[in-house]
Amino acid sequence: MYHPILRPGAQRQLKNIGNADLVIGLPSHKNTDAAVHVARVALAGAHQYYPNLRTVLINADTGLKATTRRAVAAQAPDNGSNSVVVSGRYDGVLGRGSAIAALLDAALALDAKAIIILDSHTQGITPNWIAGLGHLILENKADLVIPRYRQWSLPDGMLSDVIIYPLFRALWGQSIRRPAAPDFALSPQLAAASLDEDVWGTAAATFGLSPWLVTYGAVNKWRIAQSALGEKYSDAYQTSFSAKQKPNRATKKAETQFRACFQDILSVLFSLAYKYRSCWQDINDVRSLPTLTQFAAEANLGPMPQEDTVWLLDKLALGWIEYRALWQRILTPDNLAQVEVLAALPADRFYFPSDLWARIIYDFIVVFNKGEIDPSQVVASLFPLYQGRLAAFWQEIAGLALVGREGTVAAQAVEFEETRSYLKNRWGAYQPFS
Repeated sequence: MYHPILRPGAQRQLKNIGNADLVIGLPSHKNTDAAVHVARVALAGAHQYYPNLRTVLINADTGLKATTRRAVAAQAPDNGSNSVVVSGRYDGVLGRGSAIAALLDAALALDAKAIIILDSHTQGITPNWIAGLGHLILENKADLVIPRYRQWSLPDGMLSDVIIYPLFRALWGQSIRRPAAPDFALSPQLAAASLDEDVWGTAAATFGLSPWLVTYGAVNKWRIAQSALGEKYSDAYQTSFSAKQKPNRATKKAETQFRACFQDILSVLFSLAYKYRSCWQDINDVRSLPTLTQFAAEANLGPMPQEDTVWLLDKLALGWIEYRALWQRILTPDNLAQVEVLAALPADRFYFPSDLWARIIYDFIVVFNKGEIDPSQVVASLFPLYQGRLAAFWQEIAGLALVGREGTVAAQAVEFEETRSYLKNRWGAYQPFS
């Protein structure tokens, strides 16, 4: 399948520009104010750190109305800066990954030396992010730079803590703290190789591109590095999903979008476990990747707020009712029996062991790839279990400072590594349900 590209109007602008040293890509979707904020800060960062480089900020927008595109284009500096702004729609499947594909194609057309992709919802971005992400690429010391946010707010950051990071580390033997980060930088060589892959009709074209790209880079031995950045938070996902807040249109939209994000990211990660199965079956050790700290910003992060977990436990209990028959076909009898006990526990006595959680994830990976159940249903049925594990995780990190939270995440990742033999055994011995 061909990858998406920008529409003719933007293509003509690119042709007139000719070439660029640094391209900053900004996918957007009906979020004018946030996209303008990110564009403004990104251009300020380019001017501060790379005043002698020709920078082009390209916005790939999905909206039918031109509101966001016009507002982003209006951020073009008029003070003699080397920065230029191009904003347009693209042809292809609607989705963040598709927009990024169009941005990568545009950057290659400009013969860019480095490409930075930014999440247009990020409110915590500062000018140093541009140097933090772009430095190693411009110095030809890395092909992919992933941010190591000091803190990543709910809910997508928690998904990273509870599933994505420990699973990535266990499967691919590389300790990349934020493999699903929506902000990253890459070399033109990796961009070209990525566009040649036949993934643009999959979940990578929507929310699943980042974990696909980082896995692709790790397995194929591209040079990957991390860069320490500040706090990652976003108005799009900042809304609490707590039952303490009455549901409204905004909270329902946020929850729907997060469910779609959950579905896409897990579908990508689970499918990659099959594609690269020969790799994780030979993994024994975990390798730490270098982290650039030169452009890290100071942040005073206190303890995470105490969250009400009762509503999450209610979701787990309802999930037991809705998905019990499906879980019987996915989980081993012992794991299913333990889930039944957990689903009936009151909030003041609830627990969810991390080793059980690791085995459950591995059960789902096996059946997703080798079972006869619709893979999309397999992932959808995991969500209530995730909510139960999230409730336990919140309890584990309650009152902890950053170092304590990171230690809890690392301990869970070790459980995934130590349980990898369970995945190998179940993968080899699995027999479809009959």
